[in-house]
Amino acid sequence: MTGNQGKVAVLHDGYRFKNRKIIFLCKVADRLLALLPKKKRALPEHVRNVLVIKPDHLGDMLTLTSVLPLLRKRFQDARIDVLCHELSLSILSNNPAIDRCVPFIHFLYDRRKFSLFGKICRFLAGLLPLMQRLRRERYDLCLNFRESGGDMILLARMCGCRYMVGHGTGGFGPLLDQVVQWREGRHEVEHYLEVLRPLGIEASLENLGYELYPTREDEERIDSVIEKHGLAKFIVIHPGSGDVRKLVKAGSWAGIIVGTEADTRIVFTGTKDECSLYAEVAGLVQRETVNLMGAFSIGQLYLFYRKAQKVYTVDSLSAHLAAMTGTRTTVFWSNLVDVSQWRPLGKNVEIVFPPLPQE
Repeated sequence: MTGNQGKVAVLHDGYRFKNRKIIFLCKVADRLLALLPKKKRALPEHVRNVLVIKPDHLGDMLTLTSVLPLLRKRFQDARIDVLCHELSLSILSNNPAIDRCVPFIHFLYDRRKFSLFGKICRFLAGLLPLMQRLRRERYDLCLNFRESGGDMILLARMCGCRYMVGHGTGGFGPLLDQVVQWREGRHEVEHYLEVLRPLGIEASLENLGYELYPTREDEERIDSVIEKHGLAKFIVIHPGSGDVRKLVKAGSWAGIIVGTEADTRIVFTGTKDECSLYAEVAGLVQRETVNLMGAFSIGQLYLFYRKAQKVYTVDSLSAHLAAMTGTRTTVFWSNLVDVSQWRPLGKNVEIVFPPLPQE
């Protein structure tokens, strides 16, 4: 790692929030819930179905795939469903550790171009069908892998989940049957292991990695693109992120291009909406580059990174994908989140903190 290592994730009065008003409301709600009569429940002897709650963004879901095989091994005969963001379906596709996905977009993780009011309206419109579906299932076990806002513990309890495990750091902890401790200074995957430990599941971070299952068609697509553009030797620059606060100035990317060997091709990846980033960087250098923004699915992007000599990116899904491949990867870290908690898993990753080159 180079530069200032930035912020550290901590608890504030036992919660993963900073806003004092939100913390106050959580405290009041939890104290009131704690006064309600609570039925003492035990983990069912035979777990028929499991609900995993993870309504987060893509990068968060990719990190969760590291522990799904552990859950499958523990409950081999159970059906395992994942309540996830609609976009996460691409991350979980073909994953043998799960049976079904329950897609739902929580307004807190909705990055579509709607107003907050519009997002809340869409959230509420989808809430009743979701509740009806969950009540039909009556899950034996519910695992909350969301540590802060939007964890949906209340929803799961209202829908009749029989036994619930998770962190109470996002509020509604008294509704859980087993509240696990969120320990500061740990990687996000280690927090997932905290949730699994009461179920008799033990593992170490060093032995875990993300899981993704691209298809044969994805492999053929990548081979075709590499052949079409003559990419015998290339590096990848992925400058975009779903959070614009994580973006890096165009000069930093231009500096990387200028310092790259002449026989190495420069390829940009990202979404179609990020093409303006490519245009800004390309305008600063006198060198041919290849724009493949919007060309790949997530599985294809992973396969493409495997073929590259190096990947440069920011703190985003792309960083975790590149870390999976073994390809040398440099991640420009934003200091918005704790690197010890969210660092991509992989020995091939270099983290660079501000100030960045050429800034």
